[in-house]
Amino acid sequence: MSEASSTSLRMAVEAARAAAKAAAHTAALILIEADGGRGSIHNGSHEQHGDTWCVVRSAHFTAHILSESHGDRAHVSLDGITPAAYERMRAWAEDRDFCRHDHNCECLTAPWPTFALLAQGDEEHRIDYRADYEYERGSASLAFNRVTVTLFDEPVTVVDTLLRIARATA
Repeated sequence: MSEASSTSLRMAVEAARAAAKAAAHTAALILIEADGGRGSIHNGSHEQHGDTWCVVRSAHFTAHILSESHGDRAHVSLDGITPAAYERMRAWAEDRDFCRHDHNCECLTAPWPTFALLAQGDEEHRIDYRADYEYERGSASLAFNRVTVTLFDEPVTVVDTLLRIARATA
């Protein structure tokens, strides 16, 4: 490879990395806006969720913008969700991801646990779209009549809508 090609490639990679980091910070601002303007952005790190572009902390959620993404996917934990807000979030998410496969697919008919199921005990329930553990998307749990939802790798646009639903019915 010529020196010019090597330099050009290195510059292109650096530009792509800078663009992804800028997208991640924009995504973080979008999530803060969805929570009514509350929250702060911190430098990314290598934590239990892997490398992150940045971390957003708020009283209602923590989001790690994943560095495996282009700055558009997050590992998020939404806390203190009311039962009504949780049911609206669940209904929206299930409608959005409704299975459109043929009759032999492996998609689950109810990927998010209902509030009634969460209320039966204090265990964490999986959010899955297929029966295979490889497709585990997150979890939901109930404590003190408030739900915590954790999603492992979600588009920021989905997290934005879920935050807005939770905030609208808080």
